[in-house]
Amino acid sequence: MRQLIANPSSILYRLLQHSQTLEQLDNWLQASLPIPLQQHCYIANLRNNTLVVHTDSSLWATRLRYLTPELLYRWQQEKSMPTIDKIEIRIRPLGTSIKLSLS
Repeated sequence: MRQLIANPSSILYRLLQHSQTLEQLDNWLQASLPIPLQQHCYIANLRNNTLVVHTDSSLWATRLRYLTPELLYRWQQEKSMPTIDKIEIRIRPLGTSIKLSLS
């Protein structure tokens, strides 16, 4: 199993790397959001330079949309962040999505 995870060409290695990237992005998102939003928004995916963020209601999605230009600007200035050109916000009511954590 260790060989599969340690081999950069294996799918498990790539999945682990992607999962770690998502976890780092979620930590960055949480640190960038006002306290009320932190409890209702989390990173779902990053694909083709588009960050997908889930919220649990349209109320929180609307509030997050107002912050999107500022978040994009701040993240694009941060050299350690992956390239993010767009933030896509989706509503996932509580209990309908799975948030994975490797910790």
